[in-house]
Amino acid sequence: MTRLFTRAPEKTLSKAIAQRQIRPVYQPFFDSQKGTLAGIEVLARWRHPLYGNVAPDTFIALAEERNLIAPLTHQLIQQVIADLEHHIHLFPDGLYINLNLSPYNCLDPRFESDTVELLQKFADSRVQLVIEITERHPLHFTPQLSEWFAVLRKSGISVALDDFGTGYSNLSYIYALEPEFIKIDKLFVGQIGENGDTRLVDSLIALAKNMHLRIIAEGVETQCQADYLRTKACDFLQGYHLCRPVPMRELIGMAG
Repeated sequence: MTRLFTRAPEKTLSKAIAQRQIRPVYQPFFDSQKGTLAGIEVLARWRHPLYGNVAPDTFIALAEERNLIAPLTHQLIQQVIADLEHHIHLFPDGLYINLNLSPYNCLDPRFESDTVELLQKFADSRVQLVIEITERHPLHFTPQLSEWFAVLRKSGISVALDDFGTGYSNLSYIYALEPEFIKIDKLFVGQIGENGDTRLVDSLIALAKNMHLRIIAEGVETQCQADYLRTKACDFLQGYHLCRPVPMRELIGMAG
């Protein structure tokens, strides 16, 4: 894969964005008690015509480094709108659509306009847009950034704190972002049933419940994990045990 970026990496990635080689796929998450589809997380996948699949961590890091994350995000959101335009009626009303937010998207006016367009396009279906912010990359909470998030919220957009428990300062992020959701990282979910030590995941769930936050457990890979999280009243479950990321045509088949 390194051969792909040996020469002119910025040009290679820019061309891929322009040619829509990078496509969205969708990983569902489900209501833990009802088992019904609750939402979809939008993920980016790049299949290069010569070199095959490019790891998302590789090309997203390059996009951030070369100032291409804004056009990449714009292109993905436009493709999501196109994917859903003729099929949204197949999905339950109130479907959550979760978008991952890079710190480099912050303060980008086009991100704001794209997300508002998505909400307005599917207003009749009461689509709920959620932006996922990872703890793995620090955000610097300036007054300008706080105002930017306030504008997004006024448009009806919610916030989820991703990779909860793995990053910088959990409580400071909760107070600064005031998220509606937290996503418990697969690192903690994976301990369920593996060594019997559920203290960390129990503590994270209790903290979220005490702060009236809704919980998405990611990385659910076994029935044992799913059953345990249901007993703890975790709101939503996501992971390979339930469904892998799929293109829209497969998602439509599941919804229909």
